[in-house]
Amino acid sequence: MTSYKVKMDFSQNTSFLRLFVCVLFFPCFFLMDKSVSPWLYLIAGLTFIYAIILLMFPKINNLLSKGFPLTVIFDVLFISLFIYFEKRYTLAFSLFYIFPIVTLGFNNKTLWTYLATTFAGVAYLIVAIINKLTLPPIILQIIIFLILAFYTTTIAKNFHTSCFLMANLDTLTKIHNRRYFNNSLSTLINKNIPFSLILIDLDNFKLLNDTEGHNHGDYVLKIIADIMKQYTRNTDVIARFGGDEFAIILPETTKEKSKAIAERIRNSVMVNPKFIPYSQVSLSMGIATFPNDGENMEVIIEKADEALYVAKSRGKNYIHLY
Repeated sequence: MTSYKVKMDFSQNTSFLRLFVCVLFFPCFFLMDKSVSPWLYLIAGLTFIYAIILLMFPKINNLLSKGFPLTVIFDVLFISLFIYFEKRYTLAFSLFYIFPIVTLGFNNKTLWTYLATTFAGVAYLIVAIINKLTLPPIILQIIIFLILAFYTTTIAKNFHTSCFLMANLDTLTKIHNRRYFNNSLSTLINKNIPFSLILIDLDNFKLLNDTEGHNHGDYVLKIIADIMKQYTRNTDVIARFGGDEFAIILPETTKEKSKAIAERIRNSVMVNPKFIPYSQVSLSMGIATFPNDGENMEVIIEKADEALYVAKSRGKNYIHLY
């Protein structure tokens, strides 16, 4: 729902900017030069109506933006017509090709950005040939459009990656946070993919913080997070579930195999040289599976938590299967 809302907001913002450009540019242009071709008035009017429709009727805008964004085709078409009917302003009008390129680039649509750039370049070249314009400057502009597309998509990709890491990684342990955990669990359940869930609680961790200080507690959390990474696959999800709790989602893994993985993690923590000064801390784990133990996220977490409670009640440093 959030992703869909973001896309709709971005689409609406683009529609507003398109209309804003029309309102700002057309009156100034026609007041400065009244000798332009009468066809430009017609094209400007159609462009203005087109921009209003996309802004006032979001459903039409969304329909045209599905799959390949057809709005780009209309944008490029109107720009090319302006150049065709008034070649004196070729350089000025050609700058408008930048808008659809940058819009798609910053929306992180890499493929569509390059397709739109290619389409704009071909349209620009055809109009230049029809108008018998000098081609070398036109070709250089098209190359600049391609460079701009590459630059924009690269910046957008880096920006989206940074935002993803900030939103989904735990800053201390560098593993996923509860937000990412919830999204991953929900996705697996919606796709009906079986998985095992391991909830891990650190025994005596509060005592460690109280006696040794939070710096030592943070160090222990980092050690355990690194060990969990060593014994899990790239398809598994490791997350910091709470203050001293971790969670591991193991897609398409049985309860018995999950227990074996949990045992390896627990034993590795116990014998890790870095962990020797903190031997009072141990791991208790509870394991539940989907769909055997529950059919929604809340129930699966609840069952794994119940198994964890049993593990704690049996003297800690224990693994219990629901």
